[in-house]
Amino acid sequence: MELTGWRGSLYHYMDWALKLAYLNILWLVGIIIGIGIAGFFPSTAAMFSVIRKWTQEEEDIKVFAHFKNEYKKEFLQSNKYGYSWAVLGVIIYVDLQFFRGIPTIWALVISLFFFILGAIYIVSLLYAFPVYAQFQLTIKQYFKNCLLIVLSNPLFSVLMVLGFYFPYYLMTKVPGLIPFFGGSLISLVLVIISNRMFETLEKNNKKYIEEQEIK
Repeated sequence: MELTGWRGSLYHYMDWALKLAYLNILWLVGIIIGIGIAGFFPSTAAMFSVIRKWTQEEEDIKVFAHFKNEYKKEFLQSNKYGYSWAVLGVIIYVDLQFFRGIPTIWALVISLFFFILGAIYIVSLLYAFPVYAQFQLTIKQYFKNCLLIVLSNPLFSVLMVLGFYFPYYLMTKVPGLIPFFGGSLISLVLVIISNRMFETLEKNNKKYIEEQEIK
């Protein structure tokens, strides 16, 4: 018998909470198996893949089997991808700190440039794994698409920042939630927002094609 009313809503949210907690534990186990440095990115890629399936109304997937398969399949590629982001972040940070230490006007201008570049980098990073889970591209194409999305969709970029911040803020206020929702809840919010953005981009692209055909 299907529950309705407040009981149905309660069951729905409890079901999602249990699924997210289970997925978060798998994510942590995947990180541990890879001894952290080699496990974080494939585990994160697998987690985003599961959440993408859920948001596509494929809630009956075998979570453990899908997570395990994605973890193994994406192990090398996701590490290359993730550490490419990490290296780029270190370069931007080091350059920013270097020029901030030089007391000249031109150094201040360059520091401002790297500060803006760093802000764009951070927002692009929020799209990194939603885009990775959604498309099959080269690493260069992933970077290019993340950058283009940030620059061309400022509203969604603000939503992505807020979508990361509020769950993160909740975790800092209730640390006991971290082992159960620290990664999965943030990932769910980011995937929901990015999915809406992908749908908007697809509609705009279809509309543009139709207008060109009319012309």
